[in-house]
Amino acid sequence: MLIDAFVRVFGSNLPIFALLFIGVVVEKHYVSRVTVFTNVLALNMSFLGLDQAPRLLIWYGDLGLVLGVYGMLAYLLNVKTWWGYNAPAFFAYASLPVAAVVLASPGDWWIALLVGGVVNAVIGWVLSSELNIPIVHWGPRPGPVSRFIKTARMTYPDGMVTRKVDLDLGKFERR
Repeated sequence: MLIDAFVRVFGSNLPIFALLFIGVVVEKHYVSRVTVFTNVLALNMSFLGLDQAPRLLIWYGDLGLVLGVYGMLAYLLNVKTWWGYNAPAFFAYASLPVAAVVLASPGDWWIALLVGGVVNAVIGWVLSSELNIPIVHWGPRPGPVSRFIKTARMTYPDGMVTRKVDLDLGKFERR
C-alpha cells in the first residue's frame, strides 16, 4: 500500500507532517486562519510523543490552541481577526516556525521558533516588497477577491432586461 511508504519515511509522525502539509497548502501567500488551526494541532500532537516537555513549550502549544480555535471560528463565521491574533499567527504559528519547533529538540524549541519566525518574516518581506506578491490582507476574503468586488461591475440578462450590478455597493440599475 502507498500509505506504508509514507509511514516508512515519516514514522509515527505522519499525522503531524500531514497537518503541517495541509497548513502549507492552505497558506499560499499569507497565514490563513485555517493554517494556524492545523499547525497548532500538529504542534500539540507532537507533544504527545514527548516523555517530558518544558513548561514554556506547553504554554506555547496551549496559547496556539486558543489562537487556532479563535482563528477557525473567525473563518467559519467569516469575520475579521484582530492584530493580537494576526501578529502571533504570522510570527509564531505559521507553518515554518511550527515545523521548526516540531523538528527541534524540546530543549531548543525556542531557538527553532525564533529562527523560524525570523525566516518567515524575511520571506514575507521579500515576497511583499521585492517580488510584489501581497502576503497580508485584513478581511475574510482573499485580497484579489476584495479588490475585484470594490472595482467590478457585472452585466447580466434578466429576462428581457439587461441588469448591471455594482458589486461593491450591491445596487442594481435597469438599462
